[in-house]
Amino acid sequence: MVTVLNFRRTRSGVLLAVTCAAALSLSTACAGQGAQRPQWSNGVPAADSSSAAPTPTAANPSPTPTPRPTAARTTRPPASSAPPRRARTMGEQTTVTVRVTGGFGQAQNFTGLHQEGCGNPSFGLVQVRVGAAGNVSSVSFRYRVNTVVPFDGSGSARTIGSDRGTWLTSLGPFRAEPRNSAGGTIAITATAKFKDGSTRTARTSTSLKGCQR
Repeated sequence: MVTVLNFRRTRSGVLLAVTCAAALSLSTACAGQGAQRPQWSNGVPAADSSSAAPTPTAANPSPTPTPRPTAARTTRPPASSAPPRRARTMGEQTTVTVRVTGGFGQAQNFTGLHQEGCGNPSFGLVQVRVGAAGNVSSVSFRYRVNTVVPFDGSGSARTIGSDRGTWLTSLGPFRAEPRNSAGGTIAITATAKFKDGSTRTARTSTSLKGCQR
């Protein structure tokens, strides 16, 4: 069987075959020179997509330093200034004394009072002496008789003339009481009052003699 070729199709096929052969030769030549991997413009090679990204490791926090204890300092309070001294009163600046003697005309060796009707002296003289005579405004006294049945009393003293340093008053007589026949002690307190209102006291004592009748 004889096949009749179409000339036009045969010519087109030849051209196509020639073209493909030329293209294949060019591709083989390029492949012979060796292909290079693409690089970035900054010269860093492209990362391999197959390698896994490194896992970040959590940083261990540094321990917080413990502050050293500070020794407490004791602060002394400021020294307080001494309060101003109070001025001394007239009573504090002078002296007061008191004593009991026998009344006028009585014996000098006074040892105590007798109860009324039981002997002499039956009354005494209370003498108060004050150092700052010009500052005294008045002098008073009180007494207490410590017998079985105690009793007490009070009175005021007077000056003699212009001497305000000596103040006098009488003590007694005391009525005799059968319950107080044994006698007892007489306690006397004299108080001088001064012009600034202050006072000063003095004390003494004498005896009330027993009465046997």
